[in-house]
Amino acid sequence: MIAPRRGERGFTLLEVIVALALFAAGIVAISRLFTGSLRLSGGARDASAAAIYARQRMEEALLAPNPVEGVEQGDFGEGYHWKLTTSFVPPEEEEPYDGIRYRVTVTWGDEGERRATELTAGRWRWRKPDAGA
Repeated sequence: MIAPRRGERGFTLLEVIVALALFAAGIVAISRLFTGSLRLSGGARDASAAAIYARQRMEEALLAPNPVEGVEQGDFGEGYHWKLTTSFVPPEEEEPYDGIRYRVTVTWGDEGERRATELTAGRWRWRKPDAGA
């Protein structure tokens, strides 16, 4: 066995334990960051899907030739539910058009944590001339 030279020393057991504890704490912190980023990316994916569904439903509503005032509901599957509210704006004096407002709300998530996104839009349509005029 070779004896250590003078001035050369190895690590003590205490120094090794402290180094391993610091290394383990770093690994735990990194793993928590990683799992947190996965959870956040899942939430972003759900919010993006809900926004796409809301936009799709809004485009369908805006393209409807004869909108009806009221509320429609349905689901897209995969836990996403939509609600479309159509309302007519009270006419202003002698304006030649009717204003129509749409509100689409898409909700998702479990019962403990429901999330929602909402879109609103408006459009105008020319009034039909009265038959008696």
